[in-house]
Amino acid sequence: MKKMFLLAVIVCSLARAQDFGYEYAMLTEYRSLGVSYNIQKFSPRSTNLLPDSQRTAFSTALPFIEFRQNSGRLAVGYQTFTDGNGKKRESFSVYGESQNDFPLGVSRSSKASWFIPVVVGANYLRAEAPTNTVEDFDVGSFGIGTGIKYKHFERSFGIQVFGTGSLYYSSEGFSTAYGSQISVSGEVQLILPDLLYEGLVAGYRAEFQQWNMNNNAHDYQRMYHGAFIGILF
Repeated sequence: MKKMFLLAVIVCSLARAQDFGYEYAMLTEYRSLGVSYNIQKFSPRSTNLLPDSQRTAFSTALPFIEFRQNSGRLAVGYQTFTDGNGKKRESFSVYGESQNDFPLGVSRSSKASWFIPVVVGANYLRAEAPTNTVEDFDVGSFGIGTGIKYKHFERSFGIQVFGTGSLYYSSEGFSTAYGSQISVSGEVQLILPDLLYEGLVAGYRAEFQQWNMNNNAHDYQRMYHGAFIGILF
C-alpha cells in the first residue's frame, strides 16, 4: 500500500512538472488580435531640400490594428492630418516583422532567458504631399536587424522586453527612386493567459525610422510610441 502511495506521488509530481513546462511553452506560442494607439511625429530631415511649403509634416495620433503570433507582428494603420494650407490629407502604414531568438543563457530556477533576436521586417508608408507639384511619400522597405531580448515566464504570466536596430533597402512607389532606412525599436510585452477568453497580451512599443533616399525630397523621419492590447485566441 505504501509503495502504491509513493508511486502515485511520483506520478503526480512528474505530471505537474510536465504541465508547468507545457504552460511555459504555451505562453511563447500564442496568437492575438488587437489594437494600439500611438503618438507620432513625421517630419522632414535636414537633408530634405524641399521648401517648407512643399514638405510633408504631421503629428497626429497613429492607431493600428495588430495581429501578433509568437515573435511576429503585423500592424496596419491609417490616419488623416491637416497640411499647412488647412487641407485634410491621408496617410497609410503597414508593418510586418518576424524575430528568431537565439538564447544566450537560461536560468532554470527562474525560467528566465536572454536572447539575441534576428529580425526580418518590411514596412510601407504612404503620406500625401501638401501640393500637387510634389510626389507623395510612397516608400516600401525590406531589411534585417538584431538586438537583445529578455524573457521571463511563470505559470500565470509572461514578460518579454527587447530592443533592436535594423537596416532596410527602400524603394519609392513604381519609380526608380531608391535608398535606405534605419529603424530602432523597443518593446515591453506582458502575456496574461488567465484574463478574458484565452488571455491578453499588452505592452508598450516605441520605434524611430529614418529614410535616406537618392531623391532627397523623400528624406523623412518618423517617431511613434504607444500602448497596445490584444486578445489571445
